[in-house]
Amino acid sequence: MAEPKRAFHSAQGGHQTMATAVYPGSFDPVTKGHLDIIKRAAKINDHLIVAVLNNSAKNPLFTVEERVELLKECCKGIQNVSVESFDGLTVEFAKKRHASVMVRGLRAVTDFENEIQLAQTNHALMPGIETMFLATSIKWSYLSSTIVKEAAYYGSDIGKFVTPNVEKAVNEKYALIRQKKDPET
Repeated sequence: MAEPKRAFHSAQGGHQTMATAVYPGSFDPVTKGHLDIIKRAAKINDHLIVAVLNNSAKNPLFTVEERVELLKECCKGIQNVSVESFDGLTVEFAKKRHASVMVRGLRAVTDFENEIQLAQTNHALMPGIETMFLATSIKWSYLSSTIVKEAAYYGSDIGKFVTPNVEKAVNEKYALIRQKKDPET
């Protein structure tokens, strides 16, 4: 495998080396769409940190620790990817990790409208950090963690949307939830 240093031609004409990038998200759960973005971002950055947001305002299916472990398992074959959790502003996390790039996946125009506003806010807060938008592969453009959870809740096969370890974890979570709702089953 080639050395992790990546270079590309910028629009201005010179070579630029990409260093550390951060791909933030809740990843509740991680989907094959997320993994597509992770793999593609890892190819064009020296180091990619998948940053799992610990958002106490949300009611996630998985704890932040569980999401980190699921992602680590999914990413174990990608040498330049690490997985961490964080609290607070993503730009502050990126600054602490000396990242110069934030990676964001885009599924549709509606994603872009929200993401461009967030990117501009992040740039205002931390001018040294740029946002890299990667369009989701057409194969996964409809997919979201919400869709996966809804399908699993109603007993549908989610194997085409997530890796086997995630499928098992999601199904186990919903089995526990169903058992708590109806302890007789």
